[in-house]
Amino acid sequence: MRRTVAVGVDGSPESLAAAHWAAREAVRRRVPLRLVNAAAPPPGLAAPADPHPAPVNEDWSPYTAAADLRRAHPAAEITVEQVVGQALPVLFAAADEAALLVLGSRAVSATAGFLLGSVPLTVVGQAPVPVVLVRAEGTGGASGAGEESEVSGSGDGGGDVVLGLDLARPSDHVLGFAFDAAARRSATLRVVHGWNAPLPYGLGAANSDPDARAALQAHETGALADALAPWREKYPRVHVIGETIVGAADRHLLGASADAALLVIGRRPRGTRLSAHLGSTSHSVLHHAVVPVAVVPHE
Repeated sequence: MRRTVAVGVDGSPESLAAAHWAAREAVRRRVPLRLVNAAAPPPGLAAPADPHPAPVNEDWSPYTAAADLRRAHPAAEITVEQVVGQALPVLFAAADEAALLVLGSRAVSATAGFLLGSVPLTVVGQAPVPVVLVRAEGTGGASGAGEESEVSGSGDGGGDVVLGLDLARPSDHVLGFAFDAAARRSATLRVVHGWNAPLPYGLGAANSDPDARAALQAHETGALADALAPWREKYPRVHVIGETIVGAADRHLLGASADAALLVIGRRPRGTRLSAHLGSTSHSVLHHAVVPVAVVPHE
């Protein structure tokens, strides 16, 4: 059985932008696209109302969305699954059968990035497969010709793939996803690694001693090269740029990914709390990135 690309749709502009992104990704991977919609549960079983609901087209249905997608992406094989239930269990069930799950996320503004609600944040923190968050550029509908212009700002039409790599917890799943994404897009892969001077050096000592700083920088650069070497060999056609920076990598990742096709970050193994999965850098990236963000579990 082929693994699908699944996308959660609810009629909001961001979910429809995500569906178009997912359709292109499904074509790249040569797998079906599965539109998943959580229909309202029976009275008495519904979850509490969202105090800040996203605008939804009342005339929308997942079947009309699928028809629009087929017209825009004729090479895509598209199926629709409408499930009565609450969003979280429906999305987790979809993730169990997918290679990739795609969700829309509202943007505060054209530059402020994602406004994450409890549903996408929970899915990103706990899903067993990579999750990609996509935002809509505008506030209008996202179907037909208008959709393509709305999604164009998502960075899917070109640019590098940017990977935030933590050498303290390198993951073959994360590295493999990033290299594969770059290969499928014929894109450059930019790998950003942030580091801090270990004790007993400390940043103060490293900054005051140019030789010590240079030695530490050379060590981190060498470690990054070693981590990337087997993947360069596996993907010889992918052009790779490695960057090591001192301190937290979130600001550098956001700057490096401003014109990117995709930003990839890792998620630590699942624990008992959301905070055990997503660190401060991941939270910052998720809230402020203006391009699609793939969150890939380490395990």
